[in-house]
Amino acid sequence: MSPLHASSGDHRGPMRHESLMPTHHDQEQASTWMIGYLDIMTLLVALMVLIFTLSSFGRSDSEAAPPTARVPFAVPLPSEMAQMLPAVAEPRPTPGQLNRAAVSAALGVAGLPRRSDPLVPSAPSEAVAFVAPTPLALLERRTPPPLALPRPLVTSNGEIPMPMADFVLVLTDRPPAAVRELDAEAVASSAALSQALSERLEEAPYLADLEGVEVSRVAEGIKLRVEDRWLFPTATADLTEDGESLIQRLVEVIQRHEGEVAVEGHTDDRPIQTNEFPSNWVLSSARAIAVVHALERSGVDSQRLRAVGLADTRPLASNDTGEGRAQNRRVEVIIHAR
Repeated sequence: MSPLHASSGDHRGPMRHESLMPTHHDQEQASTWMIGYLDIMTLLVALMVLIFTLSSFGRSDSEAAPPTARVPFAVPLPSEMAQMLPAVAEPRPTPGQLNRAAVSAALGVAGLPRRSDPLVPSAPSEAVAFVAPTPLALLERRTPPPLALPRPLVTSNGEIPMPMADFVLVLTDRPPAAVRELDAEAVASSAALSQALSERLEEAPYLADLEGVEVSRVAEGIKLRVEDRWLFPTATADLTEDGESLIQRLVEVIQRHEGEVAVEGHTDDRPIQTNEFPSNWVLSSARAIAVVHALERSGVDSQRLRAVGLADTRPLASNDTGEGRAQNRRVEVIIHAR
């Protein structure tokens, strides 16, 4: 019997040990039950919120909550702002129509996405605002105060207050008290200037027709500039026939003005060494004298004429190019104004 009892004891030992160890299958069942319990509690909370929101449906206007209780979760406003709340129109749900704000809140509590329910009837033409009016919006609805009229600069007695008197120019129909008559000499000088200006305007079209002559205003008066190719052959001081004709046209301009007439001869920097003209000084002086003699023969008073030779001391352009040297070889007639 001893072996039988030993085998019987061995069989009971392991069974008692296994009964004390919980299995993994029981843990899974407990976790599943807890998740389902939390889902049911969440749905119950959402249902309570929805019932609380829908409890206001069907109330008449007389049973409606006072204006101060319409926004239970809003920040308390000052008394001045609270008095303006009744003037703001708030949308009220009509019987048989769900409040979109309540539906959105219930869906948010239940953990569902907040989207508009197509089954909720809504009027497409109405713009419903679910946000309580803010103090800034209330201030924007207020009527702006009327603009104040500008203050007149000039008072009824004709005085201008300081400091505006330093910046305001008042135009009146009365002449100023201190009036100084114009000097007779100033009037005559103004008339002479106007006449001289009109004469110069008459001369302008004529001077523009002088081919090869450049006319300019200088401090001394009027300058007539002519390149040597219109007057002289190369390296000579004898006027050509075209040069004589051009001098005659210059005389017509000179005779319209009074004052000294200075004829200046200019050359380029290339040296000249001939029996007649050993230097540019001699060549420039000879050309100026030739023009003076032509003007004298044409009727210009010799007392008004003088000739000056300047050689290459006053170039107009660079002598490194042929075009620049051609500009420097010239004769200038300066009519001094009186």
